[in-house]
Amino acid sequence: MIPFALTHSASPPPPSRMRLLGRIAGHAWQQTFTEGLSDGVRVLVGGSRMLGEHGALARLFAIPAFARLMAAQRQTDAAFFASHRHFLSRGLAMSTRIACALDHFRFEQARLAPEALPALHGEGLCLWSHPAGYQIRLRSNASKRHEGPLSLVLLGAADTLHELSFAWVSASRLGPEAGHGPLLLATRNQSLRADAPAMERFRADFPQNAPSYFVLAALHGLVQAFGQQRIAGVRDCRQIAYEPAHASSFRNSYDDFWAGFGGRPIGRHAMEMPVPAVVKPIERVPAKHRARARQRREHWRQLAEAAQAALSPYVRH
Repeated sequence: MIPFALTHSASPPPPSRMRLLGRIAGHAWQQTFTEGLSDGVRVLVGGSRMLGEHGALARLFAIPAFARLMAAQRQTDAAFFASHRHFLSRGLAMSTRIACALDHFRFEQARLAPEALPALHGEGLCLWSHPAGYQIRLRSNASKRHEGPLSLVLLGAADTLHELSFAWVSASRLGPEAGHGPLLLATRNQSLRADAPAMERFRADFPQNAPSYFVLAALHGLVQAFGQQRIAGVRDCRQIAYEPAHASSFRNSYDDFWAGFGGRPIGRHAMEMPVPAVVKPIERVPAKHRARARQRREHWRQLAEAAQAALSPYVRH
């Protein structure tokens, strides 16, 4: 269990079994409508398992940060960590899923000021903005919470250019190599398709850069606001949407991406990365590319500093 104390305040009780079943059924209907009958049935069966785990839900609802989230998003799936085929990483046992959900919301409760929660549950906290119309926001991940309760999103005009979802978990959940203490686990790293007009605009505004780099830089600033010096990223074959037919694409978005910032494997589920990132010394970059590399890294530095400064007022120490 993550070793930090909770701040106790009055929380609404967990829903009754009948009310919980109603919420699960409502979410299953939404999944049926958007994803098909088989997906809806899976959500209904998976979520209904939580009827026998009412104690786990009681512990979750005893955490004010979780209770406020459920109150703010009444149509959301309260059993998101059980109702989907996977939660955070493929192959986690149900007991580990429950433990990870408790880890995350205990961390939110202990380390985030209550003033941050309404923004997280709504439009999100703005961690960085640019005059050209770009923003990076930290917000609750409502529709795909099983991929990570929180997301950093890079917005450009009306488009989401990149989304990186994550959860705070006890490092030991990822295996003995991961050590101990709270650890940010990045679980979803997804960009808009490369040929989208919004991506072309971004490349014109920020040559030789990519939305994924911007969001990772903001994530580094977020972690530094909490005084931490490492993060973890889910392995490509453990990402919950992984498909063998697209193995190369998943490898590029996960293992290879993490490795490019100093990532190393820690067990079956994740790769550990230092914060700040380890990048190639500028002297080892070919001379003709150094000016662009310096500019790219300067963008990342500014992003990380902006994110850290924006979040720091909401961080409890």
